[in-house]
Amino acid sequence: MAARSESALPAGLRAALRQRVGIDTRALAAFRIAVGAILVSDLWHRARDLVAFYTDAGVLPREASATVYPTLSTYSIHGLSGGARVQWLLFGLAAVLAVLLVVGYRTRAAAVGSWLLLASLQFRNYLVLNGGDTVLLVALFVALFLPLGERWSLDALAADGDERRPRVVGFGTAALLSQVVLIYATNAVFKLRSDAWTSGTAIPTVYRVDRFTVLLEEYLAGFPGLLSAANYAWLGLLAASPLLLVARSRGRTVLVGAFAVGHVGMYLTLDLGFFPHVMLACLLLFLPAGVWDHVEAALVRLDRSGSRRLDAPTILVVGLLWQGVALGYVSAPSATPVDPAEHSWKLFAPHPPTNDGWFVVNGTLASGASVDLYPHADTLETPPDDAATTYPTTRWRKYLSAVRRDEKVRRYFADYLCRWGHDRYGAPVDSLTIAYVRAPATSPTDTARSDFGRYRCPVVD
Repeated sequence: MAARSESALPAGLRAALRQRVGIDTRALAAFRIAVGAILVSDLWHRARDLVAFYTDAGVLPREASATVYPTLSTYSIHGLSGGARVQWLLFGLAAVLAVLLVVGYRTRAAAVGSWLLLASLQFRNYLVLNGGDTVLLVALFVALFLPLGERWSLDALAADGDERRPRVVGFGTAALLSQVVLIYATNAVFKLRSDAWTSGTAIPTVYRVDRFTVLLEEYLAGFPGLLSAANYAWLGLLAASPLLLVARSRGRTVLVGAFAVGHVGMYLTLDLGFFPHVMLACLLLFLPAGVWDHVEAALVRLDRSGSRRLDAPTILVVGLLWQGVALGYVSAPSATPVDPAEHSWKLFAPHPPTNDGWFVVNGTLASGASVDLYPHADTLETPPDDAATTYPTTRWRKYLSAVRRDEKVRRYFADYLCRWGHDRYGAPVDSLTIAYVRAPATSPTDTARSDFGRYRCPVVD
């Protein structure tokens, strides 16, 4: 059907489309290696909080997951057990599959298995996800329909004599490239609706919020003019993102380089999880053959092969509809289990964060003693010098933002703190109070406290 649809187009248009939506098979190989490496690194970082985020002893037991996200939780293999041993087993299996994806051994099976376990892991606890997780899941799914193992893989080495294709073109490649452009274009629309972004104050404002900033931010914060210029440059680049599909050769390479510089800058200054890494992996797909010729010239010569290709027109349509719902141009059914507006690629748009903040948890033991029950920092007596120190990881920060918004999530968080406090102090916790202290980034001493109330702890046997 894809061939019939393509043949219906004028020859000139057909050739232009093939040039712009085709992907070099070496770019697919580089993307495969990058995604596999990201999966391994992601598992390593998630493993630090495996008990807290993925077991019944953590912040979101299976009962809670079924309450917060009833539809998604039913599709999680990780949700079949609430014990840590099963989670470690699934983490280990996912790591093995990710390594196989990197080296390109049984590539299609490794990619399918990696995607299934990634989706299962994300569905088990949706509260800790950010934009990078969504992009990774979507990009890997679309890539399942493409010959990821055709170049630079063990599969290619084992298939001597097969004809190797320098480039693949089809609905699958169009969907994958279009998804990346949709991410940038959607983000541009959100930002263009924002007074902060259009006035050049968004990035300078974000760089004052300690809970998001890392590494070089402290140095760059002293140059507000430079940050304002970066604000306009990034906004302009996002608005020009459709040119990634239009441009060719050197023009496309320059655009990819500009976006790559932006994402490296994010990594060096902002704590955004794996979002910059995932986007850099996706940008590899746009690089033309000339770039890969130079790369190959610097590498050991590898044998390469071909494999079957599948088309994926539906994926492109779903991606367009999802972003249309997020932007408000398309109506979604009221029973949709996940709000696209919550999981689209806004990235500090339309309203960049302007406040820092931290949690204060005051626990009362059965003996009547008052103790600090916030597990990541001592915030009961004195405010932290840096709010970022109260969020040990990006995923904890994302989860705790849900704690602020949702009473159901807060109730399960309180239960977790009761268990954690019992283990830490060796005594039952009778009750606790949860509060959030908000501090404007421009005036950190002008704090405002929100008290969420007192929570009784379950009786511990």
